[in-house]
Amino acid sequence: MRPARVPNQALRRLLAEAGWSGARLAREINRAATENSLETHYDRTTVGHWLAGTRPRRPAAELAAEVLSRHLGRTVTPGETDLVAAAAEGRPAAAPWREDAVEHLERLGAFRERRDLTLLGAYSLAALTVPNWSTRTVPALGTAQPRQRSAAHDIDDARTMLALFSRHDASFGGGQVLRALSGYLSTTLAPWLRRDTSPRVRRDLVTVAGQLAYLCAFAHFDSNLHNQAQQYYLVGLSLAQHAGDRVGYALGLRGLSVQAHALGHIRHADRLAAQAVSVGTPHAPDHQRAFLLGQLAVTQAGLGAADAAGRYLVLAEKSLEKARTGDTPIGAFNQASLALQRAAVAAQLGDRNRAAQALAISLRHRPPTESRSRLISLADLAEAQLGLGHLDRACLTWSAFLDLYPTVSSARLHQRLRSLHALLRPHRAYRPATLLTERAEYVRRKSAAELADSAALRARSAPPSGYA
Repeated sequence: MRPARVPNQALRRLLAEAGWSGARLAREINRAATENSLETHYDRTTVGHWLAGTRPRRPAAELAAEVLSRHLGRTVTPGETDLVAAAAEGRPAAAPWREDAVEHLERLGAFRERRDLTLLGAYSLAALTVPNWSTRTVPALGTAQPRQRSAAHDIDDARTMLALFSRHDASFGGGQVLRALSGYLSTTLAPWLRRDTSPRVRRDLVTVAGQLAYLCAFAHFDSNLHNQAQQYYLVGLSLAQHAGDRVGYALGLRGLSVQAHALGHIRHADRLAAQAVSVGTPHAPDHQRAFLLGQLAVTQAGLGAADAAGRYLVLAEKSLEKARTGDTPIGAFNQASLALQRAAVAAQLGDRNRAAQALAISLRHRPPTESRSRLISLADLAEAQLGLGHLDRACLTWSAFLDLYPTVSSARLHQRLRSLHALLRPHRAYRPATLLTERAEYVRRKSAAELADSAALRARSAPPSGYA
């Protein structure tokens, strides 16, 4: 006979503490699931089954713990919800910046190879409380092993790969580099970081490893894989700490801020952006100082602080004017980037005209190699034009978006394609809008078919299980 289920009193107590019904918990989990590129349809009946003793599949327990933590203002672990078996929870994770960064990289790579990304848990607001540079604790970093070749070659190779992945990401999107980049970090670079070498060479290698981790985080962010992106940003911070790389640490904080802002956590985003400016601006090159200040302008605008946002934009502009170049693999910033941030500030402050003007400037200055940023600007501009009542202009801009869309693999752009359909639905009686939505649907289906064919080809060419 099947043993009787034991009612989940732990979850019932947490719901009572939060003042939530089962329906409210289900809604909050469904909302949090979207941050992790999951689609869940939990309801009060589902939670009723959990309270009766049913244990759901992962990552329901992690999502429940995260939303309860946010509401209660304290950390709730998955184990405390009693929604996951004790044996499945494993040991409590250390704060990411106190972990061995090499082990962290290897674990992230292993989860991706096993396609068991739910074991990583959920995007966490608590994880955004990272140490200030002045109070940092330098984490352990691997176990030294004998060197088998010149470490200088390792550094040269890593820098070459950083430049290659960065160019490819900007041109073709995070979906094109994500798998290869995470694999390079976990299977090639992590073992190099374990090798015994001189302090100077080791510092240089750890610095470029941190930059690659940042880029890998952004590729996951671009693919709407937010928990994995957060994990890579955090391991990048740990590597920057170990290398004594203040600028790298600031760029990582900015990356976390951009992600939090995109997910609607504006106050967290602003705190991280301010932290990045404090840590990085006294030491960063001029273009990266503008890179940091521009993000703080965006988050201040999100809080409604128009005067502060304007001041930070002016400071960013002055820094960029002094810059000799803005073209670096990490933290690249140019006139097109600054105009895009001006547009973001204007849009958040409700000034669509100014946003549209800034987006047009951004597109004029955007280098041809930065296809993803061009597409994002085109989508933003079309939506701004439609909001201003300029339907024909919006259709022309969206048409340019569709011209370039098939060349870039980015989940963020897939979202913008879906937005095109939704925004033009009220105008379906207008022939140009109808033709545009039909073309958009054709482009979407063609791109989806090509992605499916590519995935099938990778599966057929993959080595058999256990291959070494």
